[in-house]
Amino acid sequence: MRRRSGVALVVVLWTVVLLATVTAVASSAARGSAQVAANGRALATARAMAESGIVAATTVIDDSLSALAGDSTRRDAFLSRLEPQQAGALPLVQDTLADGVFAVTVLDVSARLDVNETGADGLATIFRTAMNIDDARRASESIVARVRGEAPSTGSSVSANARDAEAQAMRDSLGAALLGQPPSARFRRPFESLDEVLEALQRSGRVDVRAFAQLAPLLTVDGDGRINQRAASPLVRAAATGTLIDRPGRLLCIARGWQQGSSVTREIQALYDVAEDGLRLVRWRESSR
Repeated sequence: MRRRSGVALVVVLWTVVLLATVTAVASSAARGSAQVAANGRALATARAMAESGIVAATTVIDDSLSALAGDSTRRDAFLSRLEPQQAGALPLVQDTLADGVFAVTVLDVSARLDVNETGADGLATIFRTAMNIDDARRASESIVARVRGEAPSTGSSVSANARDAEAQAMRDSLGAALLGQPPSARFRRPFESLDEVLEALQRSGRVDVRAFAQLAPLLTVDGDGRINQRAASPLVRAAATGTLIDRPGRLLCIARGWQQGSSVTREIQALYDVAEDGLRLVRWRESSR
């Protein structure tokens, strides 16, 4: 009887251990599923808020441009006030919807030097503020070579747009050869973000993140060759080779959205041409931070 009781006690104890283990595993899986669902909701809310921010900001700008259409002086003054003039300034628009929040900042990209449109001399003028003269020259030449398609491919870092441009250039060259015409020029591989520019400079070993932070406010990849001489710094005006204008030609709306209590942030960068009667969308970028 004692032996049978001992065996039964061991079986019961092992059963209890097994049930406790199963319960713990099930609870952990449930918590994991709940966390995945919460993260998905936070990301969806963040994106919806960022998109709402773009709509709110462009509505404010379009309505103002429409109202000021007959007064170029006030219109230009309004556009010049859109970009914050100092760090820590309030965004153009900011609001809360339920547990979602968005904030939008507007940048005048025509007050910056376009990496994709500027020659080596102009870039070297800017780069010299963060590196020595020789490194500035070599770095600017490598950037221009990459944009012109003269630099070798960097594999996985090449964007889909760059690959499409390369394929199109190859087709154009083949067509020209079949028609007995001179081959077309090399395909362009413009930078699509300042992060790509930083990566290219870091690979050359001539600039670090801290030094590039000094350059970033002077540079853009979203320009169209026009420089707003009223808003551009003296350094940018000295390095510029494009057309000088007296008002913003392009605006970059940077909207960030998030859910209160969550660290997930969605950022949308929407680039617009400034037309007489409103904004015209040029480019749209999204990323999570």
